Amino acid sequence: MDGIIVLNKPTGISSHDCVNIIRRTFNTKKVGHAGTLDKEASGVLVLGINKGTKLMPYINQDDKGYMFTVAFNHATDTLDHAGELLEKRDFDAFDTLDATLASFLGHYEQTPPAYSAIKVAGKKLYEYARKGEDVPEVEPRPLFIYTLKRLSEIKKRPDGTVEADLFVEASKGLYVRKLALDIAHRLGTVAHTRRIHRTQSGLFGIEDATEMAELKRGKYKVFSLSEAVRGIPALTVDASTAGMVENGRKLDLQSEEERLKLIDSSNTLLAIYVRREDGTYKPEKVFIQRGRS
Repeated sequence: MDGIIVLNKPTGISSHDCVNIIRRTFNTKKVGHAGTLDKEASGVLVLGINKGTKLMPYINQDDKGYMFTVAFNHATDTLDHAGELLEKRDFDAFDTLDATLASFLGHYEQTPPAYSAIKVAGKKLYEYARKGEDVPEVEPRPLFIYTLKRLSEIKKRPDGTVEADLFVEASKGLYVRKLALDIAHRLGTVAHTRRIHRTQSGLFGIEDATEMAELKRGKYKVFSLSEAVRGIPALTVDASTAGMVENGRKLDLQSEEERLKLIDSSNTLLAIYVRREDGTYKPEKVFIQRGRS
């Protein structure tokens, strides 16, 4: 079994837990995922099985979409509902929220939160934070926000928080928890997230995702290698060219595309090639094996 499976990850389990579940389901150790979801987040998690793991670098570059609920006026150490309360503010000037959201569109620099899995000196940032150690400084990351809008009415809750449901579509690497805090700071208050649900990961949406209950019943869809990278232009090659691909040969493909996926007549992915400065193409990932595709 080689391919991609998309899970609707529930809250309460980690992305690595999902990897282990897929390993047991398909009886293989070779499973990887693209785009980590926090334990308290849910939604689209793309996993590669066997040769599908080779496609994770491509899928991980894709834009992501999230629905999330922000609780303004209360800040927590983890920036979500699972953390310890750090600060409360009495702020109610939310008539500028929509304009503030619009101000984030386009280029946006984000400093990753202390409770994140980024490694510095061999340790993840959250490992420093959980031990009460000084968390190393991390450089801000350049991101791009395509969409950021409000989905619900602004509601004041009995605990003093003011809640709103938002949607964001952005380039890879976005921490939604940190975005919520940055929005709050620009308004003049603080915030944390009560819910984060990924709706899209590149070409895969929630409609492509398998529920955990369905997976246990053996009801799931595995996308082929070729389907998984359907955003890369395809070129069908004959048996002679397939033999050259198998041997890792460069090819003159008469194309202007930066990257091509080479497939056979049955839409089996043979390789992904990239264009060189001289106009020829060299192999980037090869999937065909000697004697078989």
